Amino acid sequence: MRTHGIRRWLLGVTAALALIVSGGHAIAAAETATPASQPSPTNPNQAYGPGIITVKQTNMCMWGSLETPFCFANSVEPGTAGWEAAERKTAERKRASLVVQYQRHLPDVLTVTEGCLGDLEIVAETIGYQLRYQETGGGTDGKARECTVDRGIGVNAILAKKFTGDGPSGYFQEQGYRSYLCARVSVNEQWNSFQVCTTHLSLSSQGDRQQIECAFLRDSILDKLSGDVILAGDLNMKGRGQHCAPDDFNGLKNTERKAEDNTALSGLQHIYYSSTKIWRQSCAWSYAVSDTDHRSFLLELGRSRPDDNGGPCWRGIAS
Repeated sequence: MRTHGIRRWLLGVTAALALIVSGGHAIAAAETATPASQPSPTNPNQAYGPGIITVKQTNMCMWGSLETPFCFANSVEPGTAGWEAAERKTAERKRASLVVQYQRHLPDVLTVTEGCLGDLEIVAETIGYQLRYQETGGGTDGKARECTVDRGIGVNAILAKKFTGDGPSGYFQEQGYRSYLCARVSVNEQWNSFQVCTTHLSLSSQGDRQQIECAFLRDSILDKLSGDVILAGDLNMKGRGQHCAPDDFNGLKNTERKAEDNTALSGLQHIYYSSTKIWRQSCAWSYAVSDTDHRSFLLELGRSRPDDNGGPCWRGIAS
């Protein structure tokens, strides 16, 4: 895992575009010390108040049209005039989309998979958060993915107001196919120096990699960490009972209640949390995100049990 200085170039463009996308209702992120102490500007039912934090996971598909053309729009033929400009325009929209997600829902912790380091540096600076990241892995050649048009390496990342330490990070296998990272985050006195992790596992169609990664994540990372632990990531598994949480963890995945909303990508985003001193405050929220093919997933977590224990939830990882 690396800590990187935040580049300030293109901040004005990204912030201005985010204002346009959000209808001009920007939130001064740098002045918001504890977002969950405030209501969501767009969802009055999102839990907030003393002792509550919000964690949000999203897969932004930022790498570029050469590797992921199905979720990175560019209609210009690579190598021809205008391709680079179109590529940069899509990247700009993705950065703005991520900023708007922050403005709409005020997550205390934001995890991003399929990110690009240069893009996320800009986003972090724009919303006033710090950044931790880990190279995503190189797929079949074991080398770090390079995002198009000089946007840096492909990364999975955690954005938060304040980091107080590092955690385990690296690749699941020597070949460097997929990676994970953890870091200690502080939000306030009640949520001081807790461990946040994120990852993006292999597809189930890629041999036995996903099961190897899942077992390592469960047994060698999450189960070994002490204190309060939260994981938010793209686990690429959504079948009944499929998850990578230790026995003493609880968790949800972003399945949808309505059959028509259960797309091929529903249920892939997971959030787990150690169950000793953390209670979920809702059944979580699955939000549409512009300029990516994934929905984001947000969960409110508290230090006390709600009157209804959060209510029955169809999104439980055992479901």
